Amino acid sequence: MMDDTTERLDRLQMEVSQLREMVIIQTVILQALALKAGIAPQTMMAMSPVPIPEPSDLMAMLKPKG
Repeated sequence: MMDDTTERLDRLQMEVSQLREMVIIQTVILQALALKAGIAPQTMMAMSPVPIPEPSDLMAMLKPKG
């Protein structure tokens, strides 16, 4: 029972980590597209209902911690 729960928890943590990375990458892509369209990152951040980190901060989040 405990092994099954631990295995499920490990799998969920891995999925959450993968989803987090996908969201970060998508946000970087959106910022690049906005910049290409002439929208400054600061403008995009001001228009967003949720906080958007700076592109360099987002890329730092993807680097493995170690």
